[in-house]
Amino acid sequence: MPASSTTPAAPVLCAGVTVALATPVDRKGRPDPAGIGRLVERALAGGVVGISPLGSTGEGARLAAAQRLDVLTAVVAAASGRVPVIAGLPLTAIADAPHELERYAEAGAAAALVAPPSYYPADEATLIRTFTTLADVSAIPLVLYNIPVFTKVSLPAGVVAELAQHDQILGIKDSSRDLEYLASIAYNTADFSFDVVTGSDTLLLASLGVGALGAIAASANLVPDIGSGICSAATAGEVDKAASLQRHLFAIVTACRRGIAPAGWKASLELAGVCSANLVPPAGRLARAEQDAIRADLESLEPELLAR
Repeated sequence: MPASSTTPAAPVLCAGVTVALATPVDRKGRPDPAGIGRLVERALAGGVVGISPLGSTGEGARLAAAQRLDVLTAVVAAASGRVPVIAGLPLTAIADAPHELERYAEAGAAAALVAPPSYYPADEATLIRTFTTLADVSAIPLVLYNIPVFTKVSLPAGVVAELAQHDQILGIKDSSRDLEYLASIAYNTADFSFDVVTGSDTLLLASLGVGALGAIAASANLVPDIGSGICSAATAGEVDKAASLQRHLFAIVTACRRGIAPAGWKASLELAGVCSANLVPPAGRLARAEQDAIRADLESLEPELLAR
């Protein structure tokens, strides 16, 4: 398979939890640099090993290309080189992608998180051609993103195994919530320089057990220390501690999984005093009753999180 000679100078996907960063916006849906800065600092203080803006939690597909670049620039400035930044790239017309990837590289992204295009169905040959074509010309390495709940396109394990051999494709974030699928990916790519992370916070500990490196997790916006603690405890062989933390994280994720994602996470961040619950238009804020339900759950689970 053709491959670029460009390789990252340092690890991009690191063992532990990378935050799937939300995008704080004002009432008109414009990115809020101050809110982005607060959110990045919160995640870093909680022990995340990377920052991934502009994915599903970051509403990258709702933002214009210029807005995505503004968000990425603010994130890179806030991170100050402390951890890698893996920026989401909504892929529609593949001809437009290389230019945006160049802008991402110039802004300081270490890699791009790319899901398959979502409008047309795609067979295996089309998926291989799509990602190979993009990786061959991309200014930065790619991380595959399997999230069929949104794209309605799943990346078959055989496709991933073939793409894993490309020098510019570093790994995959799997948000299918299918542990058997994730295990097959981990096993089939074990001989390549290719990392597997889960996007399912509720399956973090189980995913580590079948070979995942860690997670790119929405929960790390609100409680970064819990996911990081699961990874640390699992690495140290502290099975009971890891299991206890996973059970607690499961409850928090369930509490915040309200409305259409990421509305519940943004509502929780407003309750914590980090940023507003505004979503990028045309999406609207979570209904008041659901916000109140999140508050009640967090009062029980993590009362110290809530702004008074």
